[in-house]
Amino acid sequence: MNLRKLIESLCELVDPDGSMIEALNIATLNDGDEFFETSSPIILSIVNVEEDRMMKNQPEYFKKSENKISKYKNPNQYLVLSLLFASYNKETYKYLDGIDNLNTILVFFQQHNSFFYKDDDRELITLENFYQKKESEKELYQKVTMEIVSLSTEQLYQMWSCLGSKYMPSMLFKMRLCMI
Repeated sequence: MNLRKLIESLCELVDPDGSMIEALNIATLNDGDEFFETSSPIILSIVNVEEDRMMKNQPEYFKKSENKISKYKNPNQYLVLSLLFASYNKETYKYLDGIDNLNTILVFFQQHNSFFYKDDDRELITLENFYQKKESEKELYQKVTMEIVSLSTEQLYQMWSCLGSKYMPSMLFKMRLCMI
């Protein structure tokens, strides 16, 4: 699974025309950057990668091969990415436009919180499109789910302090991935 292609595909699903979301490391941005004057109003940044502990205790298993030598295979790893969607406009009068963009993202993920990612890194599709596939095609996909994370004021302060940035209106989502 190619995480870069997965994030790019997610951005394309949420923002088909590519004018609203830019995938960047928010910790490297400053108020003086030209980015804020010329680019997308929403910044998508991966702020954490962790292993899904619920899926961690899987046993090793045998993999039989044609040459009659059996091998132990480690269990698959399941990841959880913390994705931060942050809104920032240098012009203060566009503050509410940023809130509208965040609302668009929130509505999208309320309507589509499950996605399916093809193993060959070619596509990310919604649940509705997945059900239209043939059973043999469905086996080639891995499930990806999105859930919103509610942070307390203290956790929010700590996150933005660690990022080295001033607070921006934002939403944090957990993206649960299947096998790596």
